Amino acid sequence: MARIGLILAVGSILTGLHLAGEKQQAPEDMDPAELDKILELHRTEREEVRLVLLPAVVLTKKGRPVRGLKAEDFQLFEDHVPHEIKYFGTEDQEPVSIAFLLDLSGSMRQVGKLDEAKEAIRVFVDSLRTGDRFGLIGFADDQVSWITEFTADRERFLLRLGVQEAYGQTALFDALGATPSLVDKETKGRKAIVLITDGHDNASTMNTFKAVQLARSVEVPIYTIAFASMAERLQPKGSVSPGMAILGRFSRETGGRIYGVDDPDELKEAVIGIQEELRFQYVIGYHSLRDTWDGAFRRIKVELARKGLEIRTRRGYYANP
Repeated sequence: MARIGLILAVGSILTGLHLAGEKQQAPEDMDPAELDKILELHRTEREEVRLVLLPAVVLTKKGRPVRGLKAEDFQLFEDHVPHEIKYFGTEDQEPVSIAFLLDLSGSMRQVGKLDEAKEAIRVFVDSLRTGDRFGLIGFADDQVSWITEFTADRERFLLRLGVQEAYGQTALFDALGATPSLVDKETKGRKAIVLITDGHDNASTMNTFKAVQLARSVEVPIYTIAFASMAERLQPKGSVSPGMAILGRFSRETGGRIYGVDDPDELKEAVIGIQEELRFQYVIGYHSLRDTWDGAFRRIKVELARKGLEIRTRRGYYANP
């Protein structure tokens, strides 16, 4: 019997998904053995069958999640070629592991940004559900490391968070390139990175292209809360600074979102927005029509039949052998 190669282009695990295919219904608790049974219908003796799964968030113009959509409301393209959606479902009960990536560089001391960042993390952690886990990664100078690995112990986590101080320079791109693999290795299941920074890189050895390449090679969405500088606050409404544009690219490529914040109220709104997106997702599955798996990056585009809605998902995956 031919071996099935499985690509999970997702930021979440399959356990707990409610997936419906054209001819079969996935069980509620899917371990790898049960998933293998589902894929049995697609086995062949001559080639591998590769399943690509995408978590997707659909939002209104006001940024609120949209529920109740069906498979026929979506169109999917890989490298501009239409692909048939084979699996479709929703995910709203699976626990999530969130890694807070905290900028500890010296610039975060200015106008109380680090204190505001800590308060945002506290609010986020206090509102998480039973079963969720959270971890803290700090970066400054050339250091990117776990401060607290994933845990459900709020008291210990908040104690470690409270004693962090700002120092050194900002190697932001280095941190964004290194963190997704750190998070991916640390835990299974649904996971996300929440980056909190003022967005000013002045010490990275890695260029933007390489950092984006590393970030999107691991299926972990990056949500960014970026403090606006005084110069950015004085810019005309609707304009985007180069730093914000680069951070936005990291978030878009990985299926996350960027929030620019000017004050505590906007910071709270960002926290609420990220939580809502993580709580409800559609899961879309398809088989790539490509026969070769040469490690190249494949672009994915998902469109909606309904107008006035925004869809957010990963922009692609690497077709590793």
